[in-house]
Amino acid sequence: MILRGERTILRPIDISDIDRLLNINDEEVRQYLLSVFPLNRIREEEWVKNLYASQRDIVFAIVPVETNQLVGTTGLHSIDWVNRCAEFGIAITDRNYWNLGLGTEATQLTLKYAFEYLNMNRVQLLVYEYNHRAIRVYEKCGFVREGVLRKARYLKGEYHDVIVMGILAEEYFSRQSSR
Repeated sequence: MILRGERTILRPIDISDIDRLLNINDEEVRQYLLSVFPLNRIREEEWVKNLYASQRDIVFAIVPVETNQLVGTTGLHSIDWVNRCAEFGIAITDRNYWNLGLGTEATQLTLKYAFEYLNMNRVQLLVYEYNHRAIRVYEKCGFVREGVLRKARYLKGEYHDVIVMGILAEEYFSRQSSR
């Protein structure tokens, strides 16, 4: 499956994307992600080779239309096919593409896939309280704040709150019909 927006394409990740995936080791990028361990080419290659073996995770490369090169990833994780819910994740790992609207469009395309193709009822996410840019994107795309995990993130000597956000199918489709 390939999803196309005006400026962004979501496509399957390929082994040729590995060098660009290693941008994930950038400390500024890493502060917004769950993972704290450094990744090398060998680990990334294993991850890509096993990426599509499970039906619990669906991950796409985020590719700007003009470059056709991976600048990040987005996807649905821990998919629960019975209860029709999934966890959303996104990372624009190439900082040259921050603040250009690619994250917003990639989020919208992933939600379209979740609700219109996979028949999900709920998509949820966790975001760190200090990730103001991501919170704005999520709210713009229809996610609502549902709760707070107090002091659940440790970074550089401080604990931070983690915000729980979610969007339901009925909210997604209501937003689509009002456009």
